[in-house]
Amino acid sequence: MVNILVPTDLSDLSKVALQYAIKIANKLDGTITLLHVINIIQPTRATMRLRLNALEQELLDIAREDLEALLKEVSKHVKTTEPIKVRIVKGASFNDTVKREAKKLRTGLIVMGTRGASGLKKYVLGSNTASVIEVSHVPVLAVPELGDFKHFKNVVYATDLKYIENELKILIPYLERFDSTVHLIHIASTLKEVAAVEKRIESVVERCGFKNVIFRVMVNKKIDEAIDHYVGVIKADLLTMFTHDASFYEKLFNRSITRKMAFQSKVPLLAFKQRG
Repeated sequence: MVNILVPTDLSDLSKVALQYAIKIANKLDGTITLLHVINIIQPTRATMRLRLNALEQELLDIAREDLEALLKEVSKHVKTTEPIKVRIVKGASFNDTVKREAKKLRTGLIVMGTRGASGLKKYVLGSNTASVIEVSHVPVLAVPELGDFKHFKNVVYATDLKYIENELKILIPYLERFDSTVHLIHIASTLKEVAAVEKRIESVVERCGFKNVIFRVMVNKKIDEAIDHYVGVIKADLLTMFTHDASFYEKLFNRSITRKMAFQSKVPLLAFKQRG
């Protein structure tokens, strides 16, 4: 059984994520907690504090009403042993609040919606989902706005090979539940790397003991485009990647491939944080 956390702002996109989470929970007999975060603004004067308290209470009342309506709307689709739970919490930072609540609830999976973005919006503004992926130690499933869960039959696992053995140990227990075939891909920068990389991957795959693994090494300077192309070619149901801790300057000038894929992938992205 897996505990699934679904942060919601009650938008259409977050409702898509909830429907997706329900279908996963039904398959695994998991539990779902809907989390709504109300942003706290620190008042500077007593009069402002009174106004903000009144506003917070109004936001709480509206959120309760809207969440009750949402639960009624989706309840007919829920086939799990336990009904969906709801948490409304106040927090100054959305990301930190989700991270804290995930730990408190012993969450095994966070499910959120993601919408495609381009240009400066993609690199500067970001999104709640991409930001949660960067800070969360719980796996995050980013569902595109047209996502509809059927089955994780073909799963693309894109790896830079740095922690491949540990990553497979984390990934395989998740995918065994869905009887998935894993398409392990690595994007090399030069052709002369390919033979040695293939030999290394073959050795690791043999040791991991998971039979449903197909691996391929491709040469391409543009990693995100190569991944996107392969996902389309095999008609993948899921893309999975691991994020790595990066320095401030790496994050500022070279946003992670995982973050980029959270915006542009047309299939759900399952992102894990690697503690390397």
